[in-house]
Amino acid sequence: MYMWQQVKALRQQGYHVKQIARRLKISKNTVKKYLKSSDPPEFQSREYTKKSDPYTGEIKAMIKKGYIGTRIYEELTAAGFTGSLSTVERVVHAIKKEKERRDKVTTRVETPPGRQMQYDWKEWELPVDGKAVKIYIHEVILAFSRKKHYAFSLTITGGDIIRAIHEAVIFYGGVPLEIVMDNAKQMVITHERSGAVLYNDGFLRFMGLMGIDLNPCQNYRARTKGKVERPFYHLQEHLLRGCEVKDLPEFSLKLVSYTEKVNGSPHSTLKETPDERFERERDYLKPLPKIDPAIVYSREIRGVTNDGYVPWGGSRYPVPMDLALKSVLVEPVFGRLIHVYDEKGAVAVTHELSLSPGCHPPHPEHAEMNKVYQEKKEARKSAIVKAFIDTFPDRADYMEALRKVQGANLYAHLKEIISYADVYPVEEVSRILSECMTMGAFHKNTVKRLLASKALKVPSSSRVGFAGPASLVRNLAVYREVIHE
Repeated sequence: MYMWQQVKALRQQGYHVKQIARRLKISKNTVKKYLKSSDPPEFQSREYTKKSDPYTGEIKAMIKKGYIGTRIYEELTAAGFTGSLSTVERVVHAIKKEKERRDKVTTRVETPPGRQMQYDWKEWELPVDGKAVKIYIHEVILAFSRKKHYAFSLTITGGDIIRAIHEAVIFYGGVPLEIVMDNAKQMVITHERSGAVLYNDGFLRFMGLMGIDLNPCQNYRARTKGKVERPFYHLQEHLLRGCEVKDLPEFSLKLVSYTEKVNGSPHSTLKETPDERFERERDYLKPLPKIDPAIVYSREIRGVTNDGYVPWGGSRYPVPMDLALKSVLVEPVFGRLIHVYDEKGAVAVTHELSLSPGCHPPHPEHAEMNKVYQEKKEARKSAIVKAFIDTFPDRADYMEALRKVQGANLYAHLKEIISYADVYPVEEVSRILSECMTMGAFHKNTVKRLLASKALKVPSSSRVGFAGPASLVRNLAVYREVIHE
């Protein structure tokens, strides 16, 4: 092409054929040919016949069977091939490269409204209060409107994926006909090349309850769900990268704000915002089925301790004291929350899980219960003091002296001394207390011994429960005449 252009240009400048040939170092016949041609020359490659051409079909068949290059060469040699091993290997390489190229060819598909949604997740390390925490970002997107819903979890179980999709359809207010997702074990157990798919039971049950058809991607072909794959790059660069939070609720607010922003921003291809297109898609979604959450989400039975705590993940979390020593149901939420249900299935309490095991927060009811207990305890002490003063109004000095000697044991001593008045006359007990004051002996046992040795009569008939004088010591012989029926 360059030579043809140069010949034309030099001829216009007045050069002769011989001068042009000498200047461009080409033959005169070539110069004449270019001068006669009004169109630029076209390169025509020579066609070669390769020794491997007759065996191309056999080579492709053996590649499909998984034969390696040396095995293919041996088979071809036995069939009469006379070429070299390197020739066969070049052909094999070229056939495989062509297959890879065809496999990567992608067509863009736009689905009608209400037809499809796509799901995927992304793993990321988020600095939380200066510590790196691994989180999983769940994304669900409607294929027609590109309206997105994001959630995040600290675990990536089948229950987390089901919850993320369930929250998304609640967010949309309706259900599309199908979902496109990858072949993660939480959803798909096996996906054979033949197209046979074995789904996870829990995931299959949930999709059946929702009435959503399953459309897993072909293995190692994530571009099938390209509408949900591409937005992750924008999420990573415009939210996740450089994001540091004090706690997970703060990141949850940031994720909600980001979701509102991207759904309200024009799409680069569609030239509309997802929110605007969703208004046209909303009516095509199927109504949300009514599903009992207990059927969808797994719950574990846990026993509550006697002090009102339920163990979970190496930590203990408080529950209402009415549930102490009972069994409760615990439902994990994205690995970062737990719902605790009572025996009737009502939510008793919800806790945000600690990022570190060994958490044991204070129980909110213990302070009030301890206060009530202390008030009752003080009331019982006051009642004992009042009963002592009412029984022995002239022995307040003994009580004060007893308080100094016995301290915290004062009330136990007072209670037993008061009980002596049920056996001995009050005046006799008061006299013995006076003697104890003189002796400086302040113990209930001292009072008891002195009463046993010095008090000669039981209380008079005026004391309730006594008919008259009786001996304090009874001979066991009286029991010999008792007849047992």
